[in-house]
Amino acid sequence: MPCKAIVYMSRRPLVAVPQGHLFTLAFLSGYTTADSEPSTFEAAAEEDSGVAPNVSLVMLQWNPHWQCAAWDQNNCSNHVRELVDSWLVEHDIDFANIIELGAEPYDPPKGWGKLRANCSHDDTTLIYNQDRWTPVEGDARLASEGCMALHDRPFVLQTFQESSGLLIGSNASNASSKVVVVGAHFPHPPLLYMPLLEQNIVELRTAIAAAVNASDQGRVILIADTNEGNPIPSTSIREYLQLPGLKTVSTDLEFTCCYDIDFGMGATFDRIISNFGGHMETQLMMSSELPLWARQEKYGRRAAFHLPILGRLLAGSAGPSPGPGFLPQHRLAKRIFLICVAVAVVLLVLWFFFAAAAEKRNKRKSKILVDEETAELAEGSGETTSDDSS
Repeated sequence: MPCKAIVYMSRRPLVAVPQGHLFTLAFLSGYTTADSEPSTFEAAAEEDSGVAPNVSLVMLQWNPHWQCAAWDQNNCSNHVRELVDSWLVEHDIDFANIIELGAEPYDPPKGWGKLRANCSHDDTTLIYNQDRWTPVEGDARLASEGCMALHDRPFVLQTFQESSGLLIGSNASNASSKVVVVGAHFPHPPLLYMPLLEQNIVELRTAIAAAVNASDQGRVILIADTNEGNPIPSTSIREYLQLPGLKTVSTDLEFTCCYDIDFGMGATFDRIISNFGGHMETQLMMSSELPLWARQEKYGRRAAFHLPILGRLLAGSAGPSPGPGFLPQHRLAKRIFLICVAVAVVLLVLWFFFAAAAEKRNKRKSKILVDEETAELAEGSGETTSDDSS
């Protein structure tokens, strides 16, 4: 599986950048048209707020899946926690969402805080860099948690205030230095390659809208196992969650799921999505070779272990590469082919089903005809016997 190399950037300037290439990233919650009035968030975006041109926001999404902690072969759960700790420090991560760490308490390394939500057996942990981000308090709408399905699929939402100049605006203490961050574990859609049901979306969507209104700003970051396959672009997820504006910046659609399906079948589940920024650099972690401890197998089945994905939100354009929610042409062709194969298999199964049903109907009709002919012969034989006796 290809691993995209990325150039790591410091949060402090390392090189001089020509003035013409300093991208003061408009913190666009969306775009406006000539015949429409910009919203409050859009007007603020047009003014001067965004991501500082020579810094980046680094985020991690990972779902080791429940089998890692429950089966815990080769000490899987400890390996996951150790990797999370090391990556937080090594990549100087701003936000991380880790799903199904298990019931054993987890404390991130010094300098990072955590917020945890659980729905019955399912849990997700949102980790944040305490040196740069402070949870905003004072209004219950600024933080929330809930379940996207009945007693299942948790999300945790928190509004953060930054203090290190990552987000820039006319006033460092105003609303432009805030961001709403969501860590979530989405339910599966009813059918493969279909969006989620409305009933699974409404609670999270409502929580996001409430936090945006309470914080008086429009920046939102979603870090989640979305359980959406590659036919569903990140733009669609932003749209059905109704994030402010029209802009979508996302990690690439990588095959992060799962070990039990050999990381195929269009399972681009794990994503980091924002409605601001210039572009997102993507690094698929652990993609060269899955370690033994991650290859959990029990009861004749494999565990659904996901690959971690690292996103780096930057100012400026990504250049000639395709935008978020789209794929390089050769990979797109491959995935379209796989989708066509899947559709063909479904159609073949349906054909066999209807053919079997038709054969069953024909047999029933044939039996009825045979029974009718038998009855007619019996009646004819009875009449002949009666005539003979008379």
